[in-house]
Amino acid sequence: MTNKTIIAIVISVVVLFAFLFVAYQLTNTATPTVYRQINVVKSDDHVTWSPAKKNILVEYTDFECPACKEFHTLINQMVASGSADAKIKDKVTFVMRDFPLYQIHPNSMTAAYAAEAAGKQGKFFQYVDELFATQDNWANLSDPTSYFIQLATKLKLNTNEFKADMNSQSGKDKVNADIASGNQAGINATPTFFLNGKKLDNIQSFNQFRSLLINL
Repeated sequence: MTNKTIIAIVISVVVLFAFLFVAYQLTNTATPTVYRQINVVKSDDHVTWSPAKKNILVEYTDFECPACKEFHTLINQMVASGSADAKIKDKVTFVMRDFPLYQIHPNSMTAAYAAEAAGKQGKFFQYVDELFATQDNWANLSDPTSYFIQLATKLKLNTNEFKADMNSQSGKDKVNADIASGNQAGINATPTFFLNGKKLDNIQSFNQFRSLLINL
């Protein structure tokens, strides 16, 4: 066997292994699961930014969760009027849903009921801003109800209606429905985001999250 023949055989083997490796990578790369039911905007959802529903960003949040507070602050800064990224609001429909991790955040369920009650008076997102801004004040209270009523007063809500809606079955049903939909999608931490039905599992930083929205 000549040297040329040996070299040709070695090259053929290398090419074959390279082909098999590429084929393996292509066939074994996980395809992101699309949660179509998550991407459906429901009549009782809390929706802001673009009304077009061309790109839908869904967040499952816990108002007692420190990471949720951090992301909420950064998102608000990102889309604030005058910021370089404010146009994100023109191309993204943002939906926020409740996912209180009440097993580790004992006041998160009551906070979700309070946010839903504020939503009955058209101030869900304003109330959420207050919940996150004051998280350190109410997170460790044995009963945060009075504090949540104070926040409602600050936002000039009808406090009698607010208290009734906090205890209403419809508010509890809304929170439980959000939790159920999150459970169906395998959520086990907050905040969890879905962009056009795809769970954003591998977000390592807020800048990575921001880039996804900018490049839509």
